[in-house]
Amino acid sequence: MPLAGLPVCECSCSALREAARHMTRYYDSVLEPVGIGLNQYAILCGPERNGERPLQTLADALVMDRSTLGRLLRPLEERGLVGIVISDQDRRQRLISLTRRGRTLLVRAKPLWTRAEQRFEREFGTQNALSLRRVLRRVTETRLGGG
Repeated sequence: MPLAGLPVCECSCSALREAARHMTRYYDSVLEPVGIGLNQYAILCGPERNGERPLQTLADALVMDRSTLGRLLRPLEERGLVGIVISDQDRRQRLISLTRRGRTLLVRAKPLWTRAEQRFEREFGTQNALSLRRVLRRVTETRLGGG
């Protein structure tokens, strides 16, 4: 919580990061009963929606660098939630897929996530939530990203 209700730094990046941390804490607490956090949920949803995917494609979709995603995938692989195999077409490429155990966990996690979304929309307002998602998607589409 910011000191005396004031933001620590008055800039767009700080405001976005503070909001992201606030929301991540909320979703992490909601998903805690199934033993995953929001980042893990998002990672598992990628191959669930689109099937086996190259690691770099999944990283791009999550707006995450490849090495960070690789570190986040290791515990998921150790728990048997995702499979990681070397591509037959390009030995440098790793393919990520959701395992049966991962699918089962997502079946348990989705209702929790849905209730979290519904609560956020009740508290923030449905139109505000929709507008927020649109604005934030536009932010990720800017040409500002590190390169």
